[in-house]
Amino acid sequence: MNSEVRPKETQVIAELYDVEDRDVLDSPSLMEEMLRRLADEVGEESVHVHVHEFEPYGVSGFLMMRKGYVAIHTWPEHSYATVNVVGFSDETWAWNVYKALVKLFKPKQQNAVEVKSGLDRS
Repeated sequence: MNSEVRPKETQVIAELYDVEDRDVLDSPSLMEEMLRRLADEVGEESVHVHVHEFEPYGVSGFLMMRKGYVAIHTWPEHSYATVNVVGFSDETWAWNVYKALVKLFKPKQQNAVEVKSGLDRS
């Protein structure tokens, strides 16, 4: 019997500073396009995409995939975004998605931490 303890979820919580394409941070259509492109980049199917526009500016975007999800909230006036990437079961999935997201958004600086939750005894 294997007694390895593994997390049910791995979450990457991150901040993106000085995002190169500020337009995507304030456009629901560009954010949706970027999230769909992210799913393609990591070889996943988009199960659901939702983007909400805030006034006077900023958007929140959500991308649901079979292995996890991505949530983004933006402050275009500061070229700044916060990101949560949550992977179910596969411990490396969230980091792989985060790395692909960084390549698409091209921040000049970033800060990320990992949180593991829901420990599972296999």
